[in-house]
Amino acid sequence: MDKKAIEVIMENESLLERFMEVLMEEINNDDEAYYKKGRQLIDLCLTDEHADEFFIAICGWSVDSLIEKL
Repeated sequence: MDKKAIEVIMENESLLERFMEVLMEEINNDDEAYYKKGRQLIDLCLTDEHADEFFIAICGWSVDSLIEKL
């Protein structure tokens, strides 16, 4: 990861908004099957102690809350 670029983005509200727009565009345009994406994300929960923070940042819900919604 380019930490200097991340630091620049962190200091600029317009770049933060554009980053989120690009992320959402890429999520919506990715043709990978949902079960493959789901497997990668659930695997992240098993291997990264900070995975819950990612889910909360992306959708506002913890992994446990999302699982309850299943």
